[in-house]
Amino acid sequence: MKKYLFIHLILSSLIIPILVPVLSQADADPETVDHVFCNGKIITIDELNPEFEAIALNDGIIVGLGTTEEILQSYKTEYGPGYDLDGRTIMPGIIDGHSHYMASLFWIGETETIYESQIIALANGYTTLNEKSIDIGEFGWLQSAEQNGTLRLRVNAFLIYNFAWLEDNEPVLVGAWEPDIEPLLDHERMFRIPGFKIYLDGASGNRGFPAMSDPYTQEMMDLWGITNPYGDLYFNQSELNSIVDSIHDSGFSVAVHAMGDRATETILNAIEYALNETDNANARHQIEHNSFIREDQIVKALSLDTIHSVRGYFPTYWQQEYANLYSAVWQERTVNRYSLPGEGLHSYLETDFGFLYGYDEDNWSRSANIRPFLHLWGLVTRKAIDENGTIHEPDPWLAEHEISVEMGLRMLTIEGAYAVKQEDYLGSLEIGKYADMIVLTADPLTVNEDDIKNIEVMLTMVGGKIEYQWANHTFPTQYNTSQTSISIWITLLALSGMLMVRNNKKKILRM
Repeated sequence: MKKYLFIHLILSSLIIPILVPVLSQADADPETVDHVFCNGKIITIDELNPEFEAIALNDGIIVGLGTTEEILQSYKTEYGPGYDLDGRTIMPGIIDGHSHYMASLFWIGETETIYESQIIALANGYTTLNEKSIDIGEFGWLQSAEQNGTLRLRVNAFLIYNFAWLEDNEPVLVGAWEPDIEPLLDHERMFRIPGFKIYLDGASGNRGFPAMSDPYTQEMMDLWGITNPYGDLYFNQSELNSIVDSIHDSGFSVAVHAMGDRATETILNAIEYALNETDNANARHQIEHNSFIREDQIVKALSLDTIHSVRGYFPTYWQQEYANLYSAVWQERTVNRYSLPGEGLHSYLETDFGFLYGYDEDNWSRSANIRPFLHLWGLVTRKAIDENGTIHEPDPWLAEHEISVEMGLRMLTIEGAYAVKQEDYLGSLEIGKYADMIVLTADPLTVNEDDIKNIEVMLTMVGGKIEYQWANHTFPTQYNTSQTSISIWITLLALSGMLMVRNNKKKILRM
């Protein structure tokens, strides 16, 4: 009798945890939702709940996350149990923190095919573009596109305060905006206006050159045609203080093009002046490019809690040319940009991509590349591919600041959302957030680092709507619930075994 009692207790301890969800499934009527994805890996970017197996979506919102069994017990769709990921990975849609994608469609005259022209971004997994150069023409065009329902992804427009060049050594102001213009921050809108873009220093050619605190060498000046040995600063400190303060008081964020360390110093001072000891967590002022940044400026940025863009893909194939031209100090300053996320600063991916110079999907060498996983590969490895397809390894000075895949994924998602005050709605997969997500051919967290660049997007959803998927239509397929049925049969058989033990016990007691 003790033997049978022992067996009964063991079986009970095994059966009850299985039996309860089965009985719950039998009693509960699953809620009908728009989409269910199960049997996969859901990378949430939520540090408290980083991974799940399945996700449920309804009315464009994430309504459920859990194991496949949990989600199938709670949710169903009109077309079946849900899509089978077959082990594939889902992550939040990519947010480009510094893009010229949409504006450049206007520049090259693609205004009549805006709906179709967004497909390249969608096929690469982008669901939000933070456009960092919108003039009055692009502004009206994007407004119309939203009204006409032809915006397929989210656009955050930063209106330009001045143009990206000098005339007679003076900045050229736009001057077309209404004096009473206000931020547009409605999270339900596809088109928002969170800030103004200011060009503070040059970049190359007729735009002038980055404003540096140490002069360019004569060799650099001769090679690049530089006329000002310290580069070109578009506004002095007093002028920029007044500009940033006025924009700040109007409720806008500023996004400031600052490549040289002298430009970075000027904008950090201007942001400090405008904040006036208040918190940048509300203003979200940000600095673009950070191409040469000093360590003392990083300390100041931390004190101000400024936000910074980082180009993911560095042209490592030019590293020897840079090393020949740059002093050790300049080398340190140009790689310091990659230390920013590790220092604890909000740092997001900038692709800086636009169609102005054409688009060649086979050209992987261009640093302003649209491929997000090429940028992630560059952030993690510092490697780059030249025009001949040769992969270049980084020299020690370039590989100094390591970025983990996890940190890189945050730069591609939640940090871009934070920069435009949308981190509560986008950038991670959490219940209540918009269902902006992508399905990948491989898991960036587990695939070999060198294969990150080859990850492709199989499906892109914006607000729960499938905006792109592989043309072969073999994915996604319906989930086969036979595995669930098998688990139920196993449970019933185990229950039957438990009853047999109970009957045997009764027979023994009668003897």
